[in-house]
Amino acid sequence: MILIEHPLLSATPGTHHTLVSLHYGTPGSGPKAVIQASLHADEVPGMLVAHHLRGLLADAEAQGRLRGEVVLVPAANPIGLGQWLLRGFQGRFELTSGENFNRHYADLTEAVAQRVAGQLGPDAKANVAIVRQALREAVAALPVASALDSLRHTLYTLAVDADIVLDLHCDGEALMHLYTTPQCWPQAELLARCIGAGAALLAERSGGDPFDEACSMLWPQLAARLGPGVPLPQACLAA
Repeated sequence: MILIEHPLLSATPGTHHTLVSLHYGTPGSGPKAVIQASLHADEVPGMLVAHHLRGLLADAEAQGRLRGEVVLVPAANPIGLGQWLLRGFQGRFELTSGENFNRHYADLTEAVAQRVAGQLGPDAKANVAIVRQALREAVAALPVASALDSLRHTLYTLAVDADIVLDLHCDGEALMHLYTTPQCWPQAELLARCIGAGAALLAERSGGDPFDEACSMLWPQLAARLGPGVPLPQACLAA
């Protein structure tokens, strides 16, 4: 396992936040999965799940049972974790801007379409590799002007080229459920069954550009622009 600390921009002189990612397996040796917990920082059960996953993933890696790479972000929102106001935990919205931590992730479809123009052909696998490289470049080019921008940018950088992105959330009281897009559902149905989901919610546009949709919806949007002559699969399952 490799632990990487990602320093975030500071909103206040003399303070700093650091996002930690844990990397298991070997990059490029198989599929890449990113699992992040508690982007809404007051939804703490995800961090408990991540705590237990650390041990399970370490064991799997030590035993040679990991094919590919798993990136675990056990506390995806260090900014929100520090937001206590009058003895209350405020982890859903950033206090400086009022913005939801799980909204306003950039739609990179246009930027990627421009970068891959004239490069794609009849080989779907090659097309996916070209698009992923363009995605990495497009994310790297995004402006970063605030602490919240830097958090979004770092999380996006970790996940934008992943085959699987799981963003762990919770509610005060709810059935186990899974949220994803209709395009991801053929892959996500097995996941829903494995976690015992009592409901699955499907939407192409839930509003506000949440993290998971930013990772997954580029693929069908770009495929629609390219047309049937350029094969491009749904290369990211995000839920």
